[in-house]
Amino acid sequence: MQQRFPKSGMGKFTVALIILGVLRFLLLPRAVENSLSPGIQFSLDLLTFLLVLPAVYYGWKLFSVVRGKLLWKIRSRLIFAHILIAAIPIVLVVVILYVSGLLFYYQLSYYLIEKQIGLHTVKIHAFNSSLSADMQEAMSGTTADAFALKAVLDRDAKYMLGDYRNAFILLRVRDSDKGKTYLYGVGSLASDLTDYQVPRWTGDHEFSGLVYEDMQPMLYQTPNTEKKRHGLLYLRSMVFGEFRTGMTYSLEVSVPFDGDMLERLRAALGQDLLLADHVPNTGLSVLPDTAIIKKNILYSTFDLTDSTQSVDRPVWSMPLYPYSWSNGTEMGPGADAGPMDTVLFVELSTSKLIHNVFPLESKVSQTILGILELVVVVFLAVELASLIGGILLTKSITSAVHNLDRGTEFIRRGDFSHRIVVKSDDQLGALAKSFNQMTEYVQTLVKERVQKERLERELEIAKEVQEQLFPKQAPQMDKMELTGLCLPARIVSGDYYDFLRFDEHRLGLALGDICGKGISAALLMANLQATLRSYVFSRGSVSELRAGNGDVAGVVKALNEQIYNFTSANKFASFFYALYDEPNSALTYCNAGHNPPLYFCAQGLKRLGTGGTVIGIFPDAEFTQESIQVQRGDILLAYTDGITESVNEYGEEFGEQRLIDLVGHKRDLSAEQLQKAIVDEVLSWAFEEERDDDMTMIIARFL
Repeated sequence: MQQRFPKSGMGKFTVALIILGVLRFLLLPRAVENSLSPGIQFSLDLLTFLLVLPAVYYGWKLFSVVRGKLLWKIRSRLIFAHILIAAIPIVLVVVILYVSGLLFYYQLSYYLIEKQIGLHTVKIHAFNSSLSADMQEAMSGTTADAFALKAVLDRDAKYMLGDYRNAFILLRVRDSDKGKTYLYGVGSLASDLTDYQVPRWTGDHEFSGLVYEDMQPMLYQTPNTEKKRHGLLYLRSMVFGEFRTGMTYSLEVSVPFDGDMLERLRAALGQDLLLADHVPNTGLSVLPDTAIIKKNILYSTFDLTDSTQSVDRPVWSMPLYPYSWSNGTEMGPGADAGPMDTVLFVELSTSKLIHNVFPLESKVSQTILGILELVVVVFLAVELASLIGGILLTKSITSAVHNLDRGTEFIRRGDFSHRIVVKSDDQLGALAKSFNQMTEYVQTLVKERVQKERLERELEIAKEVQEQLFPKQAPQMDKMELTGLCLPARIVSGDYYDFLRFDEHRLGLALGDICGKGISAALLMANLQATLRSYVFSRGSVSELRAGNGDVAGVVKALNEQIYNFTSANKFASFFYALYDEPNSALTYCNAGHNPPLYFCAQGLKRLGTGGTVIGIFPDAEFTQESIQVQRGDILLAYTDGITESVNEYGEEFGEQRLIDLVGHKRDLSAEQLQKAIVDEVLSWAFEEERDDDMTMIIARFL
């Protein structure tokens, strides 16, 4: 049997990734992989990530196949739409409610734990304040001494140790007159208290809260317990006072966050808890049982009876955010105090969640639970009934759609005589009637489309022909840098610009704007170009032009007569024509009703408006000309109104002044760079993509 190997690039890529993945699994166990260099490990992780690409690719192809096969029929699609509209949102709502319930229960558990810790902290601080008051009362007598303090401390400590058997009480008395410091401790403390210190950050102010003992942890270690180590979390209260002048004291009461405290929290919460160290605190997360093993657990309310002492249920990690006893800053995930490896975990149990929310011993809770179960049953019954009804209604709809589908098959084959039999008087029947009417117009529309395509092809040909009429590049002059551009608003343009090279030192510049747009304006533009070139390049005219500055006004007058005689009365054009004489540094021009070109020179700005009216309206119109002396650095900008009349979204025109300011700021650029800057600025100013008018310009920079 012939083996088939994937020919597509994605297929070969997928096969290569699978082979590399299998080799990695067989040749690189996890222990070996962890010992590799970071670069090799990154390459292996990248290989795993690349497997996502073919998974997404083939998943999409599978979805396309399923959609094409199963959802081709309207009936199947409507049924699937009914499932999407009705069933899936219900499932999503149920999932959202379930997840929201779990998150709410997490927040409730966190709140109860925080509340219980706060209650115990307040209780411990109240005892500490009471003990401080008793000591001050005992020291109020004239004969009171340190023994009286110890007696009060031993007497009152029984109440604290009776409630918190692992509590520690430390009294430090500093007698400045005698230069002595006395330390008394009650509880399972280290025998040597000489190194006991009070952190400076307290500033002799009262403090109560959950602390992380990172300052002198060995002082609080219990030597006679089965565990050789303890957690470093304590509920601590610190009170400062003064017995008399020169005799101050500090009184510390600490209760370890141990198994007894977890049992108290379990009684209030109803969930098992454990305290572990050397476990990263990831905040709101669910850790598997393998994440917490025997060597990490400090205290637990779980029944750990197996040999590995591992937790057999998923648990939530809860940050406690204690205060660092060494510097007084808050510790926890994302805190600035640094990492803390002692974490509280709470059991995650859906059954206990339901039991806690709806306890069996509460008749009200059981009644509410029964009502919820009844609502779910009724809901499912209604959903099933709606699904059956939807399928039956879908069948009635798809029959009419089937008839429409058969009708489209006849249309596709070109049979426009086919008609659908209308069996109902509803909206589907009206749709069938509309389909029958549509077939009557399809053939007419096809003919109109053919005509439109033919016109579009003709316009494309006209565009190509017109592009050949414009100069392909600007002539090169010794003392003038020249460029020109025409951006049609439609397929063809009614604007015209041209460069007429008489010899290597004389050049004619022409710019015109034909009345109207489209084909008619383009034809008149071609007529204008042909007339101009025919006139100026005739033998007599060339001799006349070379004799001096030339009869520029005569050229415009001849164009006016030609346009008037051979075009209709409503056709005219604005026109600007200039002759540049390089040896004499002279520019002779005539402006026939066109936007005055802008001439930037050392003396300022000059608008070249000398000439006459537009050409093609009055047969006996007279035109005048003007000559100006050009100098190095001068700039000539001739343009059509498509540039200055470009509007933004507020209907504001670009205007001549913005054009003047733009050229003034960028007059040091070359002619082509200046042209590009003007075009970019005008196009960014324009609001609509399709412009109302053509944009044409000639820029001459004199060197």
